[in-house]
Amino acid sequence: MRVYPERAVTHLFESDFYRMLIDRRTEEEVARMVRREFGKVADWRLAHDFYLPTETLYLTPEPHQNGYIPEDDHSFGLSLHRRIAIVGGEHR
Repeated sequence: MRVYPERAVTHLFESDFYRMLIDRRTEEEVARMVRREFGKVADWRLAHDFYLPTETLYLTPEPHQNGYIPEDDHSFGLSLHRRIAIVGGEHR
């Protein structure tokens, strides 16, 4: 999922990297949960990607970088150098 800097703007993606269409209330709740879990570890002025299978938060690539469009390279920007934190543990 991708959490954008604007409060409660979130995009969830399926395993094939296509965006899921969800209602606004669900978007807001998911964004709130991710922001709460990672608190002050992330700079929420920037977009972040949360990868559920590994429970890891990553800094979102910039629009001109590979991985910004999730389906472009199937990496979803999940490079180790972009990793911010893992649920319940390791932080950069």
